[in-house]
Amino acid sequence: MTPRPPASSCASLAKTEAASSPDIDVRPLAYVLTHMHPDLNKSILPGESWDDMMARRAAAADILDDLLTEAADELADAEAVI
Repeated sequence: MTPRPPASSCASLAKTEAASSPDIDVRPLAYVLTHMHPDLNKSILPGESWDDMMARRAAAADILDDLLTEAADELADAEAVI
């Protein structure tokens, strides 16, 4: 069993990682999750054929692309106002 480092080492490592890692903007993800129908992301729906599943997944990818574009436009508009 590998010994754990002292708590003070972990705290300083967390501070270093936090200082060097970029901020992640999750607003586009939140936008997509609130606007996309949850069934589009399911593995397979009951009674769904392989072709239907593949068509649904292709549609989901197109919708995701459109929603991310909308989110980017809204964020750009919001930052232009500020």
